[in-house]
Amino acid sequence: MKKIFFVFILFIACACQANTSQALSAEAQDYELQSQSVLSDSLMVNIQKKIYDTFVSTMMTQKNQALLDLNDQLTALHKEKKQNLILYWQSYLHYYNAIYHLKTQDKDNAEKQIDKGIELLEDMENKNSEDYALLAMLQSFSMQFKSGVKAPFISKNVESNAQKAEKLDAKNVRAYYVQASNDYYTPEQYGGGKKAEKLLLKAVSLPEQSIKSPYLPSWGKEEAYEMLTKLYIKAEKWEEAKKYYQEGIEAYPNSYVISQLATKLVGK
Repeated sequence: MKKIFFVFILFIACACQANTSQALSAEAQDYELQSQSVLSDSLMVNIQKKIYDTFVSTMMTQKNQALLDLNDQLTALHKEKKQNLILYWQSYLHYYNAIYHLKTQDKDNAEKQIDKGIELLEDMENKNSEDYALLAMLQSFSMQFKSGVKAPFISKNVESNAQKAEKLDAKNVRAYYVQASNDYYTPEQYGGGKKAEKLLLKAVSLPEQSIKSPYLPSWGKEEAYEMLTKLYIKAEKWEEAKKYYQEGIEAYPNSYVISQLATKLVGK
C-alpha cells in the first residue's frame, strides 16, 4: 500500500497511567470474528485498497466526492451492522480525506476530517489493538493543526494509545510502526530518536496480518521499511540502509515511498 506522509513535530510529555493489558483484552472486540458477518457485503472486500484507490482518484480529479460517497456507504452499513470494524474503516477514510484537503491547501477542512476520524475512535467502546494503533496514527497526524500548548498532551495520548495497541496484540505490526513514527519525528532535544530503530526492526519482522483477510488492515509494514531505510540513510549507515531498502522493495515492488529512496543509495 502506498502512503503519503507528512513530517510534523511531536513533543514528549509526561507518561500517563494506562489500563492493564488484561483489562484491555477483556473488553477488546475481535475483528476477525466481526469480519465473518460482513462476508456478504462487497463494500468491505479489500476495503483498505478501495479507500486508498479512491483517494488517488480524488487527487487526480481534485474533487473528493468519491471519498464522501464511500463514507456514506460505510455509514449506511454501520447503521445496519453496528460493528466497530466499520467505524475503523470510516476513521481510516477520514484520515485520507484529511490528506486530500491538506494537499489541496484547505487546512481547515483537513483538520475537521482528521478530528472526525479521531472522534469516531475515541467514542468507540471496547477498542482493540487495531483501533488503538489507528487512533494513535490519526492523533499524531493531527499535531500539525494544533497549537504548541496542546502538542505535549496529544503526544502523550499518541504514545499511550500505541502502547495499548502493543499490549493487546504483541504481534500487531501497526502498534510498533506507530510508536516508531512517534519517536522518529520527535526532535532529539525532546527525547526523540532513541527507540525508533528497535521498534522498526520489530515491525518489519512481523507479518502484515496475523490471519490473511481482505476485510482487515494490512498497512504499516511497507511504511516501516521506508522509515527504517530513511533512518539508516540519515545516520549514514549505508550497509543497513541498502539491506532494508532491498528487503522492502522486494516485499513491495510497486511501493513509491520505498522506491524513491533508491537515488539516495546510489554509489554508497
